[in-house]
Amino acid sequence: MRTILLTITLVLFAATSFAEDSYLTSRPMKKLKRGAINIVSAPLELPQKIKQHWDESDPNPIDKTVYLFGGFVKGVAYSVARLGSGLWDVFTFNLDIPGNNEPLMKPDFVWADVKE
Repeated sequence: MRTILLTITLVLFAATSFAEDSYLTSRPMKKLKRGAINIVSAPLELPQKIKQHWDESDPNPIDKTVYLFGGFVKGVAYSVARLGSGLWDVFTFNLDIPGNNEPLMKPDFVWADVKE
């Protein structure tokens, strides 16, 4: 009897381990992972947008200040949007909303459009 229970247990664990591998790479799990990463990395939008605006500005100190403030405002807005997109992905990871589990924000992650 003990051998039969041990065999059944091993077969069940082996079956779930094979099923788990394909489940972790499925679209809902990718959406959940993307959402969790976007929630954690949302504050990184702020320095990225500030640097982006700083690099676009003229060397004039007044222009630098204006672009710095504009980059800060844009960074806060993008951080909130990235956080909202991440929360949406986490809460709806098992639903096919929007179609094909596409991200609400493009690019998928903060660092995807960073230029060297």
